Amino acid sequence: MGGMRSKTTYDGRARAVITLTVLVCLLVPVFGFQLCRSTVIPAAETRVLISLSKWPEVFHDCSAMFAFMFSTGGCVALLAMLGIIDFRFVRSLRTVLGDIIVAASPIVYVTGIKWLVERPRPITAAQSNLLPSDPSFPSGHTAGAVIVATMIILTVRNAAYRKMGDASGQYRGGGEASARSTSDNAEQNIIADYTKRAVLVCAILVVAVAASRLLLGVHFPTDVCTSAIVCPLISYTVWIIREHLRLAKEQRNNA
Repeated sequence: MGGMRSKTTYDGRARAVITLTVLVCLLVPVFGFQLCRSTVIPAAETRVLISLSKWPEVFHDCSAMFAFMFSTGGCVALLAMLGIIDFRFVRSLRTVLGDIIVAASPIVYVTGIKWLVERPRPITAAQSNLLPSDPSFPSGHTAGAVIVATMIILTVRNAAYRKMGDASGQYRGGGEASARSTSDNAEQNIIADYTKRAVLVCAILVVAVAASRLLLGVHFPTDVCTSAIVCPLISYTVWIIREHLRLAKEQRNNA
């Protein structure tokens, strides 16, 4: 039993990510309360929003499109479509649901922080017909973009595994030692290449959505930056925990 426990313990990187995520999640509400009390930071951020409002109208039109796409209803529709695509690769409803949970997990935290901190929207949002009714901090649309981006990455990763002949579309590594032993494997390199490209494209998507919230003047820069940082950490941490539990279950079944 002692040997089995050692095989299923978190590796150094996993522990570091989990620890960092917990610390960031604890600091975010403290940061939010400080923003609510401050007058200097909101004033500086408001000046940025006013300058962005002078950008060409085409940018504001694109921002309005993002506002609808990454609203609550839009994110649900996008996740549903990506879930269908994901299922075509993994042929497992359980895996697809697991991927959706990993992707969508940050929304619970973001919603809770919004109503805990209750930061008012910037004055530039006063006349916007795209203004949601919830508080400003952190940005829900940016969180939605991270959620959709995470689901895209997981789907692309599953597609890569499917292409390599693994019908389950699931990670088969077992920690640092396993990662080293497969580093020269051509299939693992191809899968890593697929994943890196998906991450790059999705990072651009998240930045675009975050910028759109500033162009519309409905969020402060600190609102969107907070979501863009904390949401990927939460999803990655949930993914690490899910994979750890799955590997532990596999080892118990094979024991």
